[in-house]
Parts: sequence; structure tokens; C-alpha cells
Amino acid sequence: MATAKDFVDRINQIDGVAGCLLVKDNGALLGQTLDDVEVYSTLLQLSSSLSRDIMTNIGFSHCRYLSFSRLNMQNFYVFPIDKYLLGVVQLADCSADAMLERIYRLIGRVSTGGSVIVS
Repeated sequence: MATAKDFVDRINQIDGVAGCLLVKDNGALLGQTLDDVEVYSTLLQLSSSLSRDIMTNIGFSHCRYLSFSRLNMQNFYVFPIDKYLLGVVQLADCSADAMLERIYRLIGRVSTGGSVIVS
């Protein structure tokens, strides 16, 4: 069982991650390594709502992540995890594929269909 702080710290150590935050689906901040938490937290909540609408209306069964491309190449990724939302800022000069694969593996360790992150 991972605490929210442990999980955020482990995500932040992945090569290519510039920072991250974890919020509950109700918007409560559980852990972060980013400075602009309010901006990213708001974006996470809006993204979650939009992804649920897209999945419902178009018929997709699951959304692994949403990606927001940025001019500075530090893209922002949103990962829905059970009752949580993980936001990750990518370093500009990293391999996104390798970073995403490592994030998926770590998410898979803490999420098995039930909520196992402890706040």
C-alpha cells in the first residue's frame, strides 16, 4: 500500500518527469512537486470531466491519459487512476514513450481496479 506522498515521489523520480501532482477526484490535493499547483489542479479536474464525457458519448471504455502539448515542449499529461488524477509535466528533452511506459508500470503497481493509494 503506497501513501500519496510516496507515490508522487516515485513518479517524480522517473526520467523525463519535470514535476507532478496527485489529486482526488473531488479536487483535494494529496501530493505535489510542482509550483503552480492551482493551475494544474484546475486543469486536472476539467480534463477528468471532459474525458468522462468523451468516453460516454463516443463509446470509449477507458482513457489511459490525456496529453496537452505546450510550446516549450514540456507537455502535460493527465492520468485517471481509480478515484484519483495524476498530472505529470514532461521535461522538454526526454523520450515521452519511455517516460510514459515507466509511469504506466508504476500506476499498475498501485492500482488493481480498486483504490490502494492512502492519503
